[in-house]
Amino acid sequence: MNIQPLHFSIGAINVALQSDLRSFLDEFLTLYAPYRTDHAGDKTIEIQVKTSRRMPWRRGTFTIHGDQGEGFTVERRYEVLPHIEWMINWQIIRQQNSFLQLHAATLEHDGHAIVLPGAPGSGKSTLTAGLLAKGWSYLCDEFALINPKSLRLHPFPRALCMKAPSFPVVKELRLPLQLKTPYHKPTKGRVAFLDPLHIRPDITGRPSRVRWVVFPKYTPGETPTLHPMSRAEGAYELARQCFNLRVHEARAIHTLAGIARNADCYRLISGEIHETCELIRNMTANTTLPRARCA
Repeated sequence: MNIQPLHFSIGAINVALQSDLRSFLDEFLTLYAPYRTDHAGDKTIEIQVKTSRRMPWRRGTFTIHGDQGEGFTVERRYEVLPHIEWMINWQIIRQQNSFLQLHAATLEHDGHAIVLPGAPGSGKSTLTAGLLAKGWSYLCDEFALINPKSLRLHPFPRALCMKAPSFPVVKELRLPLQLKTPYHKPTKGRVAFLDPLHIRPDITGRPSRVRWVVFPKYTPGETPTLHPMSRAEGAYELARQCFNLRVHEARAIHTLAGIARNADCYRLISGEIHETCELIRNMTANTTLPRARCA
């Protein structure tokens, strides 16, 4: 591999990407050029993309490796970039244990953060896109990276990976979805990337304490509604979405309890995007819903 790696500092996460084909580096640069740096940062995640030679009787392959040799092998070029993103996620889970990590989208508004935890299919990325269109600042659509000492969320402003059913919603929101290349990801099918910096250049949020914890569930055709949760239930549900609970053990429980103690916790039935975002706006303005009581 004779092409030098490219280094990136994407919020709290440092990445080094190396490939034997410049085209894959260029694709990654289309999303992350503003985060490029000259040198590797602290705890850099190292990713390599290698290509096999194509034989007359067999299609060539592309392998995406982490820094300890684990990896994905795919056969089509349009699967490579989504798998690079996927491998970065896996390396964050394995390596970045200074943070307590939750599977959640995270945003910030006026110095206060909202956490949107949920399994795939809960609609958190689409809701994140809607809130970004309404003026929220972006932390991440995949991770809540929590400093256990300060209880602050830290940004990892990766590109949002949107599934094909969300394309019309993103178009309706007039957000700059990149559709020139038909990327594909297992379990998700066709995907496209939304670069938050193309929405506005100052969109990345600052490290913030959690003010709201909202568990979304997208239900087509339903009227968006919020249902208050006790903080004890909120902490329990947060623990269910924690990637590295066993690493932090008792400290994780203490951290999640501290977050829930200082936040309002809700379950959200989300529906039409503008109505759902308006409901969130009212919640954050504290005009239509009572503050959740501590259990």
